[in-house]
Amino acid sequence: MINIFYQYYIILIPSSLLVLFFLLKYPEISFALFISAYVLKGGINIGYFNLTAILLIVTVVGFILKQSIKKDKNTINFNFKLEPSDKFILLFVAVLVIGCIYSLNRNWGIIKALRFIVIVFVPYLLARMFLVKGTQIKLFLISVSITALGISFLLMLKALFGNYSGGRVNYFYTNPIPVGTLIMVGLMIFTVGMTQNVFNKRKYGKLFCAIAIIPLLYSILLVGSRGPLISMMIGLIFYFVIIFRGKIKLKNVGVITIILLSLIFIWTSYSDIICTNSIVNKIIPNAGRLSIASASGMSGRAKIYSDAWQLFKDKPLFGRGTGGFPERGYPHNIFLEIAVENGLLGLIIFFGFLFAICQKGYQFLNDNFIKINKQGKIMGLIILVISVSLFVERQFSFSLDMHKDLFVFFALIVNLPLIDWGRD
Repeated sequence: MINIFYQYYIILIPSSLLVLFFLLKYPEISFALFISAYVLKGGINIGYFNLTAILLIVTVVGFILKQSIKKDKNTINFNFKLEPSDKFILLFVAVLVIGCIYSLNRNWGIIKALRFIVIVFVPYLLARMFLVKGTQIKLFLISVSITALGISFLLMLKALFGNYSGGRVNYFYTNPIPVGTLIMVGLMIFTVGMTQNVFNKRKYGKLFCAIAIIPLLYSILLVGSRGPLISMMIGLIFYFVIIFRGKIKLKNVGVITIILLSLIFIWTSYSDIICTNSIVNKIIPNAGRLSIASASGMSGRAKIYSDAWQLFKDKPLFGRGTGGFPERGYPHNIFLEIAVENGLLGLIIFFGFLFAICQKGYQFLNDNFIKINKQGKIMGLIILVISVSLFVERQFSFSLDMHKDLFVFFALIVNLPLIDWGRD
């Protein structure tokens, strides 16, 4: 990598400066890249640089510069004030920090608390403070969707032209679960965009979204992770409930729900049989891994959940301390992780945080949704649906200090009722 840099520094340096200037000018884009940084990095070390840290710094500097040089008073951020969700997450951070003191693994607890503060809490604050205009949120969401689409094309190329012969597709050695999660987010954005036209009234907007869904759906099957697929289905059910309320009888929502759940059941139950067909196996080499029958990891998850529950019962009030889960592990479930390490105290505060988020989402749907313009409705729908899908995914995978994307979308839910979207 270093030798390549020295050979092509004449091109790399000015190109990097142009990219840096662009990202500083549009911090919404660098923010979108930040929440996808692990997937973009692809498991490849960029010398001594950490792509996640670089993009976070660029995002912070970009937002501050953009805020400070704007001369039009109408573009200045609303007067930021703490909402209930902000107070709860501050309390939660305090619990994590205090939990380091009595942790059974204090060194790891300190690292984990710092990681949560820098990688999860700071992005939450950035979204709350700076993504406060409809145009900013739209640019952020489009950037996330295009990033996911780009990754899906790379996966397709690897599968179609590489030496791929089955098993999970590890994009440059990256864990397939975050790859599948990013693709899931892109799928949700383009699905809502196809039905609602996220590109305003442009003639081919819905067509573009429909075409984009094809490589994304193919790629998520290539990745072979069940969690993102299940989360996406639940997110779609939530989406149908919202858009059909007051227009079509609930029985139609029930029919759609049954259809989606049936598709999940058929695929997870019989995909290993379907994929014994040589043609299907050639097109989607590892689709059979999505079958429940072939899910060897499910028994492992069940044991982890059982062990976590037992650990929680041993120390229910304050838990084992931040980072106190054995061997620096985590139970692959956000509630169990908080219960084990921070006890009932942490759970109560986290439930308060979730309740405050749900209140803001309900306020947006109940009070603002009818009044705002079409684009505001679309952006709000996308944010709510993705938040539900990401939250469901966190019941199967990821550690608490890996939830930057989820908490950014939670912050956007808090902002939804505060934004002047305009009227139709």
